[in-house]
Amino acid sequence: MNNGNQILTAQNSESNIDKLLAQRKIYSNAKVLQNLLLFTTVLVPISISIITNFTRFRIDDKSWIFISYSIVVLLVEKIIERVIDRNKKTAASIQEEFDIGVLDIPDNETLNTVFVDLETIRANSKREKKSKKKVAKVTNWYSTKIEILNTDIAVLFCQRMNICYDFSIKRKYSFYLVMISVLTFLCLLIFSLSQNFSLQKFIVEVVLPSLPIFTFTYKEVSTNLEALDNLGKLKEIIESELLAKSLSDSVEKEKVRKIQDRIFSNRMLSPLIPDFIYRALWTKLEDEMNYSVENRINELK
Repeated sequence: MNNGNQILTAQNSESNIDKLLAQRKIYSNAKVLQNLLLFTTVLVPISISIITNFTRFRIDDKSWIFISYSIVVLLVEKIIERVIDRNKKTAASIQEEFDIGVLDIPDNETLNTVFVDLETIRANSKREKKSKKKVAKVTNWYSTKIEILNTDIAVLFCQRMNICYDFSIKRKYSFYLVMISVLTFLCLLIFSLSQNFSLQKFIVEVVLPSLPIFTFTYKEVSTNLEALDNLGKLKEIIESELLAKSLSDSVEKEKVRKIQDRIFSNRMLSPLIPDFIYRALWTKLEDEMNYSVENRINELK
């Protein structure tokens, strides 16, 4: 396994930059589909409610619109989720290749990865590579603070970075998603109350249109909580390992491989975080990560 300088050199090689660009592109493709789901489950029912309640557009029995909408969206959601999951698995497999190459971790052939050929990486990285900003985002993927680590304990620090960064992002995602769901429900309720309110109207125009976003939110939050539990356990394992080490110590390959297995599983399990959350928190979280790594290294000196 590699030490700090070897990791820093390897991570910025052209082939590894291509892998990171490719996995980010594939994740972004999946997020486009997820944004489409959010659009159809949030904006569409609100729009229908506004049109049917506050315009001159009148339908004798508009309940069929909301019922049909709810059924169609729930079916389409399942189809899109299958495509999203496939993209997630492909992107996670590319990131696994990046990690085992850069960190020099033994490969686990039994891991449920997708075979990713060079053509796939090229197809998803070629256009991205033309953007200096996007290349800069994946350059120095792991903190340069590990350059002083002369043993493969640097690998543990890199795994710790993956975990801590994901943990911070995912905690905020659940909060945002619940807020969007509640606001959607309240908007539909207010629109319904503004007209002749009845139990049937409440069920048809508020409850049914809210089902897709509530289903989506429940699935995402449940998955996110499970991912957070896994990340918390991983952080505990790594911290225990670091407490028992000094900067001059080596790390057992079997231990690192087991941690990496859980990191990959967590990537497969985790919900997709919208890019705007990443953009809003990137600088802050990157600073916190570098600060944490530097201080943790100082503690082990």
